[in-house]
Amino acid sequence: MKIYTSYFGNLRKLNEAGVKIICVAIGRPRFINAPQMLNVCPTRYMVSGPCSREEYLRLYDQILAKQDAHQVVKQIEMLSGGQDVALCCYEKPGDFCHRHILAKWITDNTGIEVTEFGVVEKKEPVAVQASLF
Repeated sequence: MKIYTSYFGNLRKLNEAGVKIICVAIGRPRFINAPQMLNVCPTRYMVSGPCSREEYLRLYDQILAKQDAHQVVKQIEMLSGGQDVALCCYEKPGDFCHRHILAKWITDNTGIEVTEFGVVEKKEPVAVQASLF
């Protein structure tokens, strides 16, 4: 089982790839029939209140501090039935989002690499000195 992150707008590509969706957003779109992990969702205040980025990060750290990363992975395995899974919410890949924090937290605490589905990391080109002769 591979764990990805993604967003609801990527539903068609996720389905084509056979990746099961798990909702990690406080609200789930009506057209998405997927399990929801409320234990790792931000609160309604965090997403619709007057919450600064610093406060958001502090509050989300508190949510994750109440969780055991290995238990969260077991929960993901149970909900996905062992197939590849994407932890989904609303924000596009480049936007600030809790799912990126969640992915890093899972990776840091379990060693399981969680990456954004369909996004290839750009590597800096290596400069090579060309020969003049």
